[in-house]
Amino acid sequence: MISDVKQRDYYRVLGIRPDATQTEVNHAYQRMVGRFDLSLSRQSPANPPTLKNKIALLQEAYDTLSDKQKREAHDRLIQGRKVAASFTPGVAQEAPSPVAGKKKKGQNVYRDYFGFSEKPFDLTPDPKYLYLSPKHKEVLAHLVYGLQENNGFLKIIGEVGTGKTTICRSFLRELKTDFNIAYIFNPCINELELLQTINTELGLPATSTSKKILIDILNRFLLEERKKGNRVVVIIDEAQDLGAEVLEQLRLLSNLETETEKLIQIVLIGQPELDRILERSELRQLEQRITIQWELLPLNQEETRGYIQHRLNVALGKGKVRFLPSAMDLVFKFSQGIPRMINVVADRALLIAYTNNTRRITPRIVRQAIADVARTSPLSSEGSFGWKSWALALVALGLVLLAVWRFALPDFNAGPGDEAVLVEPVAPAPSSTAAAPAPAPADEAPVPAEAATPLAWSSPGPLVISGTEPLVTYLSSLTLNGSRMEAVKWVLESWGIDRQEASTLEESDLEHLQDDFDLMTYELNADWKKLTTLNQPAILELVLPSAQGTKFIALIKLEEGRGLFGSVDSIRIPLAALDSLWSRKALILWRDFEGLPEPFGKGYRGKEAIWLQKNLRLLGFFSGGEAPFYGVKTEDAVRQFQRRYGIRDDGRFSAESRIMLYNQLSIYPTPHLVTE
Repeated sequence: MISDVKQRDYYRVLGIRPDATQTEVNHAYQRMVGRFDLSLSRQSPANPPTLKNKIALLQEAYDTLSDKQKREAHDRLIQGRKVAASFTPGVAQEAPSPVAGKKKKGQNVYRDYFGFSEKPFDLTPDPKYLYLSPKHKEVLAHLVYGLQENNGFLKIIGEVGTGKTTICRSFLRELKTDFNIAYIFNPCINELELLQTINTELGLPATSTSKKILIDILNRFLLEERKKGNRVVVIIDEAQDLGAEVLEQLRLLSNLETETEKLIQIVLIGQPELDRILERSELRQLEQRITIQWELLPLNQEETRGYIQHRLNVALGKGKVRFLPSAMDLVFKFSQGIPRMINVVADRALLIAYTNNTRRITPRIVRQAIADVARTSPLSSEGSFGWKSWALALVALGLVLLAVWRFALPDFNAGPGDEAVLVEPVAPAPSSTAAAPAPAPADEAPVPAEAATPLAWSSPGPLVISGTEPLVTYLSSLTLNGSRMEAVKWVLESWGIDRQEASTLEESDLEHLQDDFDLMTYELNADWKKLTTLNQPAILELVLPSAQGTKFIALIKLEEGRGLFGSVDSIRIPLAALDSLWSRKALILWRDFEGLPEPFGKGYRGKEAIWLQKNLRLLGFFSGGEAPFYGVKTEDAVRQFQRRYGIRDDGRFSAESRIMLYNQLSIYPTPHLVTE
């Protein structure tokens, strides 16, 4: 078996013969995904492969055998070696060793140069690269919940390239072993072919041309599986291509039920056109049966940054490559947050960087990658106008872009040469009401002004770390839990929690922060601009290079281009030094001073609605009479407030809106990142 794995015999990985058809490949893959936990239980307990490696190998086998050119290359690789006639269907083979299956020189030419274990921006959907932005987490949670609660129809829609297939494969892994999955990825079929395909995917007889016979076979199978406590799920990808007759056949299949529950669940995954199809009058019965539906939206700017860094981390970049923040923002502007387009541009940018012998991905490299992807020539190379007209246009465009980057995103401007230029902190000028500090003796170094009033746990002055490498060295000595605990303590102190009380805090106490300190947690993906807007201390997740693990650090204060952070020490660090390490995930500890209800949105009745209306009026967002009812006027005022501060304008007064409102009202004692 080990020799088979080292030579990557993907037929044995999927438990099929070399002459297997594509349908057989698909069926084997889905059977193993749907029963992966069961497959794990059959493995030998001696030195079992890790779940991550098994999933990666299974995915690699499926992707290779589903691509004609890749399959032909694979067949040539194992040519001359007789494939064993006996095999165990549905059981994954052992995962490869780290050196197994290393690609020949000439393939993925930049992989070794950047220290990647594999291409980080490959277009093939791979669940291990799934970036769980808040919206992805919601979609995944709803799908898993819907299937486990035995809801009949579920629907997920999203634009081309937003990651629908990756989400699908990921939630299949989340399901328990008592699910039988029929995965249909080619919906260009008629009603008869639909029934035949479902039966084939479930391992049932499927040769009959009678729809009644096929449905009877399926119904008996569903009843048997229900007696065993198992469930059957039909997942249809690219469902917008289904004909109206096929959709109606699916509705009829959902009628297979007992007196108390449905026997089959159906998940429709498709593009937005699916919604328009379901709006047809002849399909209104089907639309009414969809109990859970969700739209997978493109990533926003902060999430795009996190997505790029996440894929680099998964591919084990070892810190040998760095996308400058301004370069990632260009990727976002071109891709509009579509993951597939992000992958296309980022992959081309890495190739260009490799040919230029640089490990820094700058805006210039990204612009060149975009030009290559869009198959356009540089503006200055040709045109119907004279060169002077082009020159004037380019100068004007450059000034506009410079103004945008300079003033719209001030927190992300790097230093000279787009490097993370690291400078020693300069004490801010004293205010007109403060006495100027006395000059330092000639034989002593000047002390930063902030050192005069250090935080309670700081040394005589904040530790100054002026670069990424010394910061990594500093944090690498801490454990993950140790760094998290230190960060939490700093944030607790910013809330006025007694130093002695916080110093005794242990890891097991973190889940009781609300009970012990009346503080709640809010997790988000952010950038410096977002954190500045929320204006509360936050705990940042950092991913150190060279597999040194994940660490946490507390952001206590923000200055121009620098921050005061809390770990074992109080540390002053340039923000640019953290950009390549920060995963863009942040955690805010906040206090709901009024104990507002949850959910708190349109339709709520109670005195809390009056409180909200009064304070929104105070801030200039609400007009009209106050009433103990969260109605349309209140919802509109909340939306205005949310848009003003860059919050998703859904009209619900949830965590992020509450954090912002409490910050804006001086009567609530909240700590601030930026003090006026």
